[in-house]
Amino acid sequence: MIDQYITSIELLTEKIKDNKDYPFSLPVVRNFRKINFDKSITFLTGENGTGKSTLLEAIAIKYGFNPEGGSTNFNFETKQTHSSLSDFIRLSKGIKKAKDNFFFESRKFLQSCF
Repeated sequence: MIDQYITSIELLTEKIKDNKDYPFSLPVVRNFRKINFDKSITFLTGENGTGKSTLLEAIAIKYGFNPEGGSTNFNFETKQTHSSLSDFIRLSKGIKKAKDNFFFESRKFLQSCF
């Protein structure tokens, strides 16, 4: 669908030197080459440690968000904790542009819950 904010993500396999290295060894990365977002909602499900948050973080970074969370207007770094996966994906955007946006980094959410 062209009216989606993101229409697809693709793993740039030709840039990967070793599939055994992190984050390429994660099940979510090992098992996809391209994901088309042709529905309004997409669910990523799986066990802990499979790479769901790592993939979402890479998509957010590629879209222009700060890896530590916030809007696309935030540009700071307190501690580099994100993977290099965003360097190995191609993000295809639709024609629709969000008026407001925010990326809530999952580790921050979990820390605030406990």
